[in-house]
Amino acid sequence: MGVSPFRPAWALLLLGLTFPAAVQAQETGNAGVSGEADFNMYCASCHGEDGKGGGPKAFGLSKPVPDMTTLTARYGSFPKDRLARLIDGRDPIEGHVDREMPVWGVWFKEEAAAELGGAEGDESSVARRVENLIGYVETLQTAP
Repeated sequence: MGVSPFRPAWALLLLGLTFPAAVQAQETGNAGVSGEADFNMYCASCHGEDGKGGGPKAFGLSKPVPDMTTLTARYGSFPKDRLARLIDGRDPIEGHVDREMPVWGVWFKEEAAAELGGAEGDESSVARRVENLIGYVETLQTAP
């Protein structure tokens, strides 16, 4: 039985289709993680998978975990800038002395540094992850 001349062509085609995606995923690291994936990984344990605040780690906190599905209704418009500061956490917010929510900006920066072989960390990847996370939270908003 002879070797088909089309096998190498198919192999090259498949390699060509999968290789750029693999390289892109490797280059973007966690910055390429979707907002939904980050929400499920980092936020759902307190805010719940549905964003309503009933996550398993929400119990025992000093304050109730906010319902993330009603932010637009509570603030009159979706509070992107406020959320960015809360999620990133590296800039203190007036009136918020005690913070039980983790400082995700530091966490994402440390992950970026680890992906860069111990380099300082990539602020643009931190900003993208926070932005992706906010975009996902915006999709959770319920109609008033």
